[in-house]
Amino acid sequence: MSTTAEHLANGAEAMGEQARAAGEYADDTLRRKAGQLQKFFDDVEELLRRVSDLGDRDISRLRSRLESSIGHVKDAARDSAQAAIDSTRRAAEATDGYVHRNPWTAIGASAAIGVLLGALLSRR
Repeated sequence: MSTTAEHLANGAEAMGEQARAAGEYADDTLRRKAGQLQKFFDDVEELLRRVSDLGDRDISRLRSRLESSIGHVKDAARDSAQAAIDSTRRAAEATDGYVHRNPWTAIGASAAIGVLLGALLSRR
């Protein structure tokens, strides 16, 4: 027969695993969004290559400005996505660490949130 402390330790471990899983889910979502943005940039670059054969000077200038802008946006998007991934990972690791260092507090907070949600849902 397991003790209350073992149940609480198991609950804290489960919370840590959920925090890690949430971080991994966020990483996957951000990577998928970054991939969609990359496809958009690839399509625009292909369009630019196709119109590059046109000899008009204004088109050439516009194409150069657009290529420069695309490069800046790509760099900014890549940096933002990486920052979001790093931030999400740090938050998940911090949550996991906190739950392991303070299982009673985490369990108490979870219980309080559960009671609050139960009270709110029972009103309806």
